[in-house]
Amino acid sequence: MKIDTKALLDALKLDLQAAEEMQSSNNTKVKARRATYEGQLYGNEEDGKSKIVPKVAKRQSEWAHATLKDPFVGSPDIVKCNPVTFDDVETARQSEILLNFQFCRQFDRYSFMTKSLKVLDVDATLVVQTGWLYEDEEIETEREVVGTDDFGNEYVTTEMVTETKVVKNRPTAKVCRSEDIYLDPTCQDNLDNAQFVIYRYETDLSTLRKDGRYHHLDDLLKERSDDDASDYEVQDTNFKFQDDPRKKMVVYEYWGNYDIDDDGEVEQIVCAWVGDVVIRLEDNPYPDKKPPFIVVPYSSVPFELYGENNMDVIADHQKVITAVTRGIINNMAQSTNGQVGLKKGSLDPTQRKKFYAGKNFEYNGNQADIWQGSYNQIPSSAFDMLGMMNNEVESLTGIKGFSGGINGNGLGSSATAARGVLDATSVRRLDLVRNLAENLIKPLMRKWMAYNAEFLSDEEVVRVTSEEFVAVRRDDLSGRIDIDIAISTAEDNAAKSQELSFLLQTLGNSVPFELTQKVLGKIARLSRMPDLEKELLEFKPEPDPMEQQIKQLEISKLQAEIEAIKADTRENLGDEAEKFAKADKIKAETQKIVGETAKIGSEKDLNDLKFIKEDEQIDASNKREDDDMKHGRELEKAEQARLINLEAMQYQAANDDKNIGVVRGNN
Repeated sequence: MKIDTKALLDALKLDLQAAEEMQSSNNTKVKARRATYEGQLYGNEEDGKSKIVPKVAKRQSEWAHATLKDPFVGSPDIVKCNPVTFDDVETARQSEILLNFQFCRQFDRYSFMTKSLKVLDVDATLVVQTGWLYEDEEIETEREVVGTDDFGNEYVTTEMVTETKVVKNRPTAKVCRSEDIYLDPTCQDNLDNAQFVIYRYETDLSTLRKDGRYHHLDDLLKERSDDDASDYEVQDTNFKFQDDPRKKMVVYEYWGNYDIDDDGEVEQIVCAWVGDVVIRLEDNPYPDKKPPFIVVPYSSVPFELYGENNMDVIADHQKVITAVTRGIINNMAQSTNGQVGLKKGSLDPTQRKKFYAGKNFEYNGNQADIWQGSYNQIPSSAFDMLGMMNNEVESLTGIKGFSGGINGNGLGSSATAARGVLDATSVRRLDLVRNLAENLIKPLMRKWMAYNAEFLSDEEVVRVTSEEFVAVRRDDLSGRIDIDIAISTAEDNAAKSQELSFLLQTLGNSVPFELTQKVLGKIARLSRMPDLEKELLEFKPEPDPMEQQIKQLEISKLQAEIEAIKADTRENLGDEAEKFAKADKIKAETQKIVGETAKIGSEKDLNDLKFIKEDEQIDASNKREDDDMKHGRELEKAEQARLINLEAMQYQAANDDKNIGVVRGNN
């Protein structure tokens, strides 16, 4: 399906026009903030009077920049990748190594963080464009090849071949001017809901041709005219290149969703145009299919994408400080300092000439006849007002100044009050650092991680340390990973280091050296001394020969004592066995005596029983009873036999009678 580029361009320009209203409102605020930051004149100045504007806002910003930037540039590794599942452990390790290498070594993070902080601090909103940089070059190299002669013999020779060498292949990040970004006004405070982001930038034909992604560049020369140069010329300077390749032009680049197929569903596209010429139209090339922009507010405003900053809250205070300072200067300017008054008649014409010439002179009268002018006395209320305004500014911004500034007097003259002020300042500063980590660095790393999985070469060799190299494969970078940023301010590191030092003092020599070594390494890391940290963690104390000999002698002594104890134990065990044997012998003899005694007692009992039986004729009586019982049993048996015989005879007689009856019946 052929795309109607004219209708598409008209629709995208309508989106641009809709976004200009919100951008214009923000630009007005940005101009006011920049005027406050730079200390521009207010327009009510009078000739002959002071026109000074103290740069209070800029002073506060400059004091804060170093501490806000340090957590992101002071450590060689600030990115931590945590795996979501066990299967993602290796992927997280690979991504962490690669991201730290790209951000901390391949990328100019110091310049990036410096520019980001200044733009964010002044404009209240930072916009960063991400991308991918790829450059290669053709080089001639000599390569060995195996050839065959006419007789079939192989030989090795060399030939020159052309190879493509990759010069740059890495992700990028660029800080954009707020005036060049047009955001979807319907997305409220979430850029993920934006249907489009339009980026305006200045370039030239030579750069566009070299890029290779732009088309219809010849049409730009045909349509370009001096009468309508608003879309082609640089707006902030009067300098103009005269040759066509270097003449500047303004490109509008549309990143967003649009139904270019007219099928009822939007596609993620990128469209660039200059004037009425579309020079680029394609699908979004990035794997996440989102506009390659990150929007970071200094202080978020609900339901608004643009933020606010310190300039919005201290602008009035800067005006008051300006007014008081101008009053002091005007007062001093209108004083008589440097003027000298002479009493009439105190100098004759000759001495007056010497006086005006700055030479020594003579005068008539006393010292009071010469009057010296001086500056007017400045009321203390002026300095009180300045101090009150400065304290108010520092309390609003949370930035401690070098000239006294915030103190604990308002909370009470005690160490606890001062600590409360310092804690509040540190917490405010840490909050700003977290804002940068959560809203800038983490989204940037997530985009870079997605770009790495798509655009990185098959294998990227990363230098982890000065000696260690790790090969990272693109196929191993896909996984579910949670990115974390290691952030800390100088105050936090100093507090942690002091706590660890106090812990070491408390423990003393009561803990193993290995644990002390780890704590010392942690202190060195907090103090931003990686070399010392490495030396401490890898340090192994060399043993002292005398101490080693003493330890050997102590071990030998202990072994000898153990052997002596074992010998005594064996001797005691032998004595114990002998005692057990004697005890068994005595026990056996005792049992023998007890047995003999029992036997004698049994024989005596038998003899006594025999005597009693004989005396009372118990055996004869028992014999008679046995005979009587035997005779009775015999009588019972005879009676039973008689009864059985009687029953048999009766049964036989009955059978005989029956048989006789049967015979008679038959006859």
